[in-house]
Amino acid sequence: MKKIFCAFVILTAMFAAMAAPAFAAEMKLAYVDMEEVFDGYQKTKDQDLVLKTAGEAKEKERNDMMASLRSMEDEIALLSADARAKKQEQLIEKKRQLEDFDRNVRQQLAEQRNKMIREIITEIEEAVQVVGQRGGYDMVFNRRMLNYQKKEYDITAQISAELAKKYKKA
Repeated sequence: MKKIFCAFVILTAMFAAMAAPAFAAEMKLAYVDMEEVFDGYQKTKDQDLVLKTAGEAKEKERNDMMASLRSMEDEIALLSADARAKKQEQLIEKKRQLEDFDRNVRQQLAEQRNKMIREIITEIEEAVQVVGQRGGYDMVFNRRMLNYQKKEYDITAQISAELAKKYKKA
C-alpha cells in the first residue's frame, strides 16, 4: 500500500512537471539506487557478519541438542520395555524442546535482521536528505520507481560516500 501511494505521488509530481515546462526546466532532479547503496554499505556487511556469527553459534547449540537426542535414542534401544517407556517420554520432551528452540532462534534472528535493516534504511534516507539538500535537489527518486533514467542524474555514489564518511566517524 505504501509503495502504491509513493508511486502515485511520484507520478503526480511527474505529470505536474510535464504540465508546466517552465517550472520543470528549473527543477533539479536526481535518483539513487537504494539497493546498491544498501548492499555496498559497510555497516550492512558488518551487521550481516554479526547475524551470520550468531546463527552459527545457534546452529552449534542445535547440533549439540541433536547429538543428545541421538544418544538418548540409542540408549532407549538397549533398555527393557518398562525403562524404555519412561525414557521415551523424556525423548518426546527433548524433541519438543528442540522444536521450541528452532522456532525461537528463527524468530530472534528474523527480529534482529529486521531491526538492522530498519536502522540502515533510516541512515540511508538521512544521507539522501543531506546530499539532496546540499546539492540543491528538488526531488530525489528511488531508481526502482523509474522506467528510464539518465546516468547523469544518478547520485548513488554521493549517497554511498556520505554513509561511509558517517560510519567511519562512529
